[in-house]
Amino acid sequence: MAKAKKFDLENPTPILDDEDEETLAAIDEGIRDAAAGRTVPSEDVRKLLAQWISASGTPKGR
Repeated sequence: MAKAKKFDLENPTPILDDEDEETLAAIDEGIRDAAAGRTVPSEDVRKLLAQWISASGTPKGR
């Protein structure tokens, strides 16, 4: 199994020109939200994902 690379937050990888302005703006917004403390703990995200997946996998109207 390949070994996963660690993230180096002090020296981020440069952003390539492949991203459009809308994507870059959304990334910047996420960074600002995180810096302001507007985050959700990973444990809560795992619970929400489980709910979203089960809700989206249920056929409606049957």
